[in-house]
Amino acid sequence: MTFKELLLQEIDSTPNELLEDLFAFLKSLKATPKQSQPTYNELLDRVDYLEAIVGIRKGLDEFERGLGIPVEQALANLQEKFSIPPRS
Repeated sequence: MTFKELLLQEIDSTPNELLEDLFAFLKSLKATPKQSQPTYNELLDRVDYLEAIVGIRKGLDEFERGLGIPVEQALANLQEKFSIPPRS
């Protein structure tokens, strides 16, 4: 699958409100010199924020489709994976 196809697939699966945030972010990159330009770190922070929101929404969508596991099972799996002793 090409990069373009992957990008289009990702756009198709992203909720409209998140796309609006992304477009606003991209538009801010084209700000005129009179407007304050975001710093590189601010841009990275914004990208991190948008990635987190997309990930959370995808996780919630998966959970609503029944693809999640109960929290007790998830915690037990983490305890086993990281050798965390049970609470006393």
